Amino acid sequence: MVRMQCPASLRKYGFCGILATIYAARLPMPTSIEKLETLLKEVKQVLSMSKSKWGKVAHKRKGAISFSDTINLLNHYKNCEYELLSNGQENGTPTLNKWIKSVTANTCYIVHVKRHALFVEVGAVKSKWRVYDQSGVHTKDNPDFMQKKGGYGRKKMKAVIKITYIKAS
Repeated sequence: MVRMQCPASLRKYGFCGILATIYAARLPMPTSIEKLETLLKEVKQVLSMSKSKWGKVAHKRKGAISFSDTINLLNHYKNCEYELLSNGQENGTPTLNKWIKSVTANTCYIVHVKRHALFVEVGAVKSKWRVYDQSGVHTKDNPDFMQKKGGYGRKKMKAVIKITYIKAS
């Protein structure tokens, strides 16, 4: 299933962790700056953040949340179940490139690398993965995102959360 991409007007904001949570919890994608501001206000209330949080920061940091905040948002929205697979504290933590080769088919993950969060969706064939973030959707067919020097594929993973969707009965 191809998910809605982050609109170009919102790509300058640093809400990657919130965006990964939007994808994981299947929340509506904000389509304008006003809708993003409303979402950020809701997130601040859920996470008990001060009203001034993100007030005067640069766009690239506006909406930035930590790994523990991501977990708290998943707990709040309850649209999916999750399992913490790695917290990045183990020795020999793989890079995103190496890890993505070991994923199983029909799975979804939130992956934190350095200071960025990504949503990874793996299709029925495990080599048919998609990585979602503010810059759009990335697959193995466009390797620049993963392979270039400084790209996210070369970064060691900090945390991995496996997302499982609850089947409606």
